Amino acid sequence: MKYLDTTGELARKSHVSQPTVRKYADAGWLEFIVASDGTRLFREGQADRVRGILAQRMANRRRSKTA
Repeated sequence: MKYLDTTGELARKSHVSQPTVRKYADAGWLEFIVASDGTRLFREGQADRVRGILAQRMANRRRSKTA
């Protein structure tokens, strides 16, 4: 597996903010490694996963407001 995308690159590809990517990574929902300089490098193809997590969280939020 290739780890190519930084937090900023993944955020741009996913159309979300960098704090959102960090939050999902800290929660263990995204696969990444930490480079020697401290930069998080995310496994390629994670942009679809970020968008999926965001969609699920938004759907859950809507559901909880109507209950």
